Amino acid sequence: MTTTPKIIEIHAATPSVLVVVAESSQDESGIGTAPDTLDLDPTHWQVNGQPPVAIHRDSVPWDEGKAKTATQPNTYPVTVRHRIYLHLAALLQDGTTYAVTGPYGSQSIVFGSRTTFCESIKVNQVGYSDRATSRWAVFGAYLGNGGSLRFSPFPGYQVIDEKTGNVVFSGTVAREFDDTAVSATAPTSGEWVYRLPLDTVPAGGPYFVSVPGCGRSRSFGIGQEYTRKAAYVATRGLYHQRCGIALESPYTEFTRGICHAKIADTRAQYPGNGFISVPSGAAMAQIRGGYHDAGDFQRRPTHTLIPLLMLSTYEAWPSHFIDRQYNLPESGNGIPDFLDEALWGLLLWENLQITTAGDPLQGGVRAGTQRDAEPTYGVHSAASDPGMYGTWAPLEETTAFACGMFAQASRLVRPFDSAHADALLNRARMAWAYLQRTTNVNQAATRFLYPALQLYLATGEQPFHDLFKAAAQAVVVVGAWPEQYLPGNTAANCLTVHFVSYLLPTDRAVDATLATALKSKILQGAASGGYMNVDTENSPYSQGVNKFYSWGAMTAQGRYAEVCAFATLFETDATKRQKYTNTVSQLADYALGLNPLGRSFYTGLGTDSPNSPGHCDSYFTKYGLSDGVTSDHVGKPIGNAPGILVFGPTAGASGQSYQTAVSKKLSPDWDALPIQRRYGDGWSLLNSNEFSTWETIAWNVMMLGFLHDASKDPASMTPPPTPAPQPGTGVQLTAAQTDALKRIIADLEILKSAIPAG
Repeated sequence: MTTTPKIIEIHAATPSVLVVVAESSQDESGIGTAPDTLDLDPTHWQVNGQPPVAIHRDSVPWDEGKAKTATQPNTYPVTVRHRIYLHLAALLQDGTTYAVTGPYGSQSIVFGSRTTFCESIKVNQVGYSDRATSRWAVFGAYLGNGGSLRFSPFPGYQVIDEKTGNVVFSGTVAREFDDTAVSATAPTSGEWVYRLPLDTVPAGGPYFVSVPGCGRSRSFGIGQEYTRKAAYVATRGLYHQRCGIALESPYTEFTRGICHAKIADTRAQYPGNGFISVPSGAAMAQIRGGYHDAGDFQRRPTHTLIPLLMLSTYEAWPSHFIDRQYNLPESGNGIPDFLDEALWGLLLWENLQITTAGDPLQGGVRAGTQRDAEPTYGVHSAASDPGMYGTWAPLEETTAFACGMFAQASRLVRPFDSAHADALLNRARMAWAYLQRTTNVNQAATRFLYPALQLYLATGEQPFHDLFKAAAQAVVVVGAWPEQYLPGNTAANCLTVHFVSYLLPTDRAVDATLATALKSKILQGAASGGYMNVDTENSPYSQGVNKFYSWGAMTAQGRYAEVCAFATLFETDATKRQKYTNTVSQLADYALGLNPLGRSFYTGLGTDSPNSPGHCDSYFTKYGLSDGVTSDHVGKPIGNAPGILVFGPTAGASGQSYQTAVSKKLSPDWDALPIQRRYGDGWSLLNSNEFSTWETIAWNVMMLGFLHDASKDPASMTPPPTPAPQPGTGVQLTAAQTDALKRIIADLEILKSAIPAG
């Protein structure tokens, strides 16, 4: 059943184009049907009693409910918003009322250059970094099947203080880009893009950009207050994906019960058919830590990358992070929250390490957890997931990267918790012993380079140094695919975080020649823009991708920012160093709204954020429903869990029926759209609205952690949460203290098991 479109909003697109937004809904079959037929006959529309001179359309899915029941299998309720572009014979005038009537209703607006939203003005809808000396808004009109608009000349623009109404800056266009092509090989926007500099706008806000005769942008700010919000929500996106605990107040209002508290030690061979069937009667144990992969709940071998990225970010910029920064259950334990979150990611691999004395696989790290099927959106939350999860068997790669992280974390946590540091170093040694028994650790491979480096820095033992030097020379300095350092190419095995600790201040001796060569590789990567040849200053939009537009490539700008962020530590030329900081900042703007769609790709950040992410837990908070475990949200819809970074636009359309239910509602259709516009908001369109903790979220957490410096922003510290009352009449422990005590007891057991009998 299709509902008749109804007008819900009118705004502006250009000096002579009003945008009528009409909304319709349809229960879509899995095969997907053609876009809704709209009445676009100009004689059927009027603006102040006159027909428009032309009409165009751009239809994009806006929301999607859960799949229908068994009586209507493979059927999805999809809501579409149609932007109907009414071209007027005269320019829009401030203070004039425009009454629109048409087949889908009537509505009017009073146009104002400072009050009427103009969809063509795009900004970072949270805020720009004040560490950047080059930042901008964009004007780019895309009128669906009407194409774009070129100005001759472009009118000036103003930046307005939203609170006072004062003009804080007036400017003219700095750059014009012809980005109108529709190409299968270039990520174009379909627009004539006009860059509106914001370089000299002072820190503060909220502001908005106003273009006379066109309208205003969404609100934004500049400075630490705004980068703090972005970093806070993005980092807590990981917290909202934690596995093995309940999400509770006062740490979040997006609560759910404890999830996946018991896991079977199945040690299935990875990857098999991608699933694990747990035998009846299998022994179960708690394996907590780490994160759900996406809307599903497995924890994969690739998740080793999450704590690895965070540990290296913390080590490189420790002053950026403080305790009580992110309102975590561990906040108040004296350890910076960013490091606490990294340790939660590492906790999974601690719990997956086999420590039983006499086990032939002692020291090996099991490669994650999985069940025999995927959860169902709208039916299962993480807490109500009925599946039985088992473990994958230890993998060489998982064990090696866990080994390196154990050693690196032992160094970073030692100033705060020496007992945990000792236990982590013992885990690293057990993992290395396993690798020595089962493989050749002298191979020139990143999976041995990284743990050898971290074991050397943790112990000072020369054999680890020698192994690292040989591997780094072969992999980083020389390199041969796939053991190669190609910044921004995550298919190449070596990333900056795998070797950068060697170049950071420690009390260990380094080989000066090798250190110089490694720094040179980082600086070369930053100067060339990495594998993607990123050049944000000369790109219409600073999205950073010029090839391989796969799932998540268009929104995980941290992948392309990594090398520039680390280059700021080693570049001695102040001009170049500022350029690299600018690049990181400009890349961060994209997923926060400075993109052709003018949408944030983060839940909980920006004015226009994703409505329908592929996230099972969010279904219950969004609609105010119980998941069968907790009723906290019944009748209290609060939206999607914040901090989810969806994949965004991708080049190719999936042929899966559940995805075409959404993708086929686009008009112009998918392949007729420029690549950066190939996106629709609907959870079953997974190539747009799924996400991954390791592919998208963690990379941008790293990027935003670089941009926001808590040491220069005292407001970063959140008030200490009120501890939950503890049972008993003795000393009352906070949740963080209780977790720390449990960890110490567990670590003592690990140390005990490692002591030879007798």
